[in-house]
Amino acid sequence: MDDRTTVTIDSRSERLTLINVYEVAPENQAELAKALSEAIESTIRHQPGFISVSIHSSLDGRKVVNYAQWASKEHFDGFMKKPETQDQLKQFAGLAKSVAPSLYRVNSVIAE
Repeated sequence: MDDRTTVTIDSRSERLTLINVYEVAPENQAELAKALSEAIESTIRHQPGFISVSIHSSLDGRKVVNYAQWASKEHFDGFMKKPETQDQLKQFAGLAKSVAPSLYRVNSVIAE
C-alpha cells in the first residue's frame, strides 16, 4: 500500500467504518501489523466495496488498530462471509491476546 495516499473521512458519506482493536504482547506487535498490511495489500484491497485501511501501532507496544472504510455494510458482510476471510482473521487473532472489532458511522469530522 502507498502510505502517501490520502484517506477521506466524511460524515456526509454513507461509508461503513470498521475499527478493530487487537491487544497484543509487545513482542507480537510488529508481526501482527506486518501480517495485516500484507493481507490488505495482497487480497483485501481488491475486494468489492473496499475503500481504505489504516494500520496503527500503539506506542506502548500493546495494541494494533486497523481503521477500515467500506462502501457499505453489504460489501463488508460479503467480504466477511468468505472462507478465506475467516482463515485470515484466525491467523491475526492467533497473534493477539484479544480482538475487539466494531462497526461505526462517522458522525462528525473536525479539522483545520
